[in-house]
Amino acid sequence: MAVNSMLKQLAKRAYDGIPFKQAIFTAIRDLLPVPAQIHKHLHFKGVITIPISATEKFRMVHHGYVIENELFWSGLAGWEKVSSELWVRLCRRSDVIFDIGANTGVYALIAKCVSPQATVLAAEPVGRVFRKMEANFHLNKGTIIAMNAAISDHSGVTTLYDLPELDHVLSVSLDPNWNSGSTDLRPVQVPCFTVNDLLKKASLSRVDLLKIDVETHEPAVLRGFLDILRRDRPSMLIEILNDDVASQITLLVDGLGYVFYNIDDITWPPERVKTLTRSHHFNFLICRPEVAASIGL
Repeated sequence: MAVNSMLKQLAKRAYDGIPFKQAIFTAIRDLLPVPAQIHKHLHFKGVITIPISATEKFRMVHHGYVIENELFWSGLAGWEKVSSELWVRLCRRSDVIFDIGANTGVYALIAKCVSPQATVLAAEPVGRVFRKMEANFHLNKGTIIAMNAAISDHSGVTTLYDLPELDHVLSVSLDPNWNSGSTDLRPVQVPCFTVNDLLKKASLSRVDLLKIDVETHEPAVLRGFLDILRRDRPSMLIEILNDDVASQITLLVDGLGYVFYNIDDITWPPERVKTLTRSHHFNFLICRPEVAASIGL
């Protein structure tokens, strides 16, 4: 095992030392399609440009991680492609957009790119990830409001269960039971706000569209703006990872006239369903019937 580990480290150092990887990979990508099983190994570090349409694009830093790599090689079709397409269509008709659990800010960047007049706010609680997100926003004129905080049903300070040994994380939660099998989880105190708090801080009276990805803490996020949710019925691209989360969200949106789409991030159009359950992949779309019709569903 020690020999294998040493060989892997040597191979990584050799790969990292190859010059001009971004220029080489860009030329290859532009000349011919590269299968995912190959390009997932062809990563690099540098600033990349992600096209949305012939005239719309945004920039972000490629840190050598999977999401940036998929976006570099395949554009929005390379990462949560159905969710991304739904998000683009929803953003074009929205003026106030929140990205809750934003990570490096991909969904917020898409929102501002296709709806430049919109107020876009992104919240990310992990400090080292937030700094990457903020750097991405500065690459795009820095007009997105960035919050280094967790979003829940209360304000103040809360405990985030982080994996601090990792330079970058995709899945951490306020829920102590999330990823509880990991021996590397560490409790970290972070600022905590509600969506209602965010509205007040930005001097906004409503939110039209939210992406909520907080690893089973989604019901608490909804409870933090239940009055606005019931009054305005905003559209939500929301992660539902198990049936318990689905049941809690069902109770919170019951009677609001929403329709539900279970997204597998492969099939277009996504499947309209009568009840919320665990997602086929990660996300559900929850919106009013007229909104669904306006985006071609």
